[in-house]
Amino acid sequence: MAAKAITIEIGYSLTKVCEVDYKAKTHKIYNSFTVQNGAEVINDGVLTASPEYVENLRRALAVHHVKAKQVVFTITSSRIASREVTIPFVKENRIADVVNANATDYFPVDLSQYQLAHTILGTVGDQKGSQQYKLLVMAVPTSLLSGYYDLAKELKLEVAAIDYASNSIYQVVKEECAQGKHIIVMIDERASLVMAVENSVLTFTRSVAYGVEEVMETVMNTLCWGEVTSIEQAIRVLQRNDCIAPEESAGGAAEGAEAPVKTAKGRAMDDVRDAVMPLIGGISRVIDYYASRGSGEAIERILITGLGADFKGLGEILSHEVNMPVTVLKEAAGWNLMRNFKNECFSEYIACVGAAVSPLGFKQETAKRGKEKAKKEGGEKGTNWAPLAYTVCGVGLVAGAALAGFSLFNYAQLTKTNMELKAESGSLEDIIPIYNEYVAVKAEHTMVEAMYEATESRNEELEEFLGELEDKLPSNVNVVSFTSDAYEVTINMKVQTKDDAGEAVEQMRTFHSLVPEMVTVTSLVEEDNEESGEHTVNFTVTAAYQDVGYEPEETEETDAAAADMAE
Repeated sequence: MAAKAITIEIGYSLTKVCEVDYKAKTHKIYNSFTVQNGAEVINDGVLTASPEYVENLRRALAVHHVKAKQVVFTITSSRIASREVTIPFVKENRIADVVNANATDYFPVDLSQYQLAHTILGTVGDQKGSQQYKLLVMAVPTSLLSGYYDLAKELKLEVAAIDYASNSIYQVVKEECAQGKHIIVMIDERASLVMAVENSVLTFTRSVAYGVEEVMETVMNTLCWGEVTSIEQAIRVLQRNDCIAPEESAGGAAEGAEAPVKTAKGRAMDDVRDAVMPLIGGISRVIDYYASRGSGEAIERILITGLGADFKGLGEILSHEVNMPVTVLKEAAGWNLMRNFKNECFSEYIACVGAAVSPLGFKQETAKRGKEKAKKEGGEKGTNWAPLAYTVCGVGLVAGAALAGFSLFNYAQLTKTNMELKAESGSLEDIIPIYNEYVAVKAEHTMVEAMYEATESRNEELEEFLGELEDKLPSNVNVVSFTSDAYEVTINMKVQTKDDAGEAVEQMRTFHSLVPEMVTVTSLVEEDNEESGEHTVNFTVTAAYQDVGYEPEETEETDAAAADMAE
């Protein structure tokens, strides 16, 4: 039975994880799932795993009952340099020696800070005597790899290998592309890979600096397909809905015709299409470049895969742009993908499942150099250290016996504590869905409260304001007219003297719903009735409302005023 391995591809928003057979002739996928990264943990392939991220990944491995102890990482980075080279037709186990001997010609940098790996692209020449190997040689900064070794250590896993994403994908499709020329496009979050496979040989690979991140963000910023609050939700919405506007809906009306009025959903679809067009343009330019440098044989087909491959409408837009049929990779020779991924889309896991087939093996190269160094250092020593070694060994045995009892006691105590914590953790698992539901309800409640607060106005308290007006205005004030909006109130009043008008204004400045300094008299007219001899003063008061929710501070003066009113 083949050994199992965990394969991990860490993206900017999601980490893809699979449990597969390691370096097996038959391919089987036992597990596949994604983990949200939370805060950004990766930048152009450089991994900085936070404690929260490590804990989330550890918990996900436990929840999915992943038992494998070896891990293979597959990475993508612009810092990985690659060169296509030709070398003499030597035995395969000598290829690495030839590559290392000529490495400075391929990469004019300080190679002590890099690790090298290679993959065979094919052979050049017909006759055996003139044949040469065509290789893809890659140089990876050692500093870039350290983060993955640190993560494996935190997860208590052994790094079996670190692979390059293009090689991982190639291992899946090479049998599927056994005849003719094929273009494979892997569409990821912030970057994409375009590869050419001809007769099962990887002949071309280029990176495109565009992905589907902006497309997912556009879907999250509209409510046309419901409330989308996470990357995983955005992915499923784009996979199940026609979010990308077709070509004809994005164009304008015919000349002389009136442009149709688009619905909100139509405008949102156009926005998604605009977000995807830089990606489409970048991919089409790379395909045009490859076709122009080819031998003249036509490209048989274009297959898309990766995170964005299953987005509805994306393949049709790319097909229209390159004027060639484009299909989504659903099955590959030698892989029973439909069975292994019957409940979910396969494309986003393609690099993961291929990483364990034949990884480039940066770790193996490091181990080899370490063994050679140890062998060399051992050969240079000529002194017989055997007697001293026996003495040290004897002392060590005595000390070890003394410490063994203490260690066993500590081990027993820690084992007991571990079992107690596991039991407590198991009893608390039922709380997780309750807590998740609480967080979701709380978020919805906060949103509803915000919507309600946005619609509040002082007009809702108009009845209370009228009651205050009736209670506080002097009895000799006659209200002629009254108007109110969301911000201010205007009242026309009639009294007998200016003193009465002043008293009315002062009373209004005590209203808790009005801003005192914004209570002003905008007009005042005195009238005398010659027939009755009555003198009246007509005046208009404009007052601004306090903010919604404002409550006056209670002071001794207001308490005394309230007591006087009660009396």
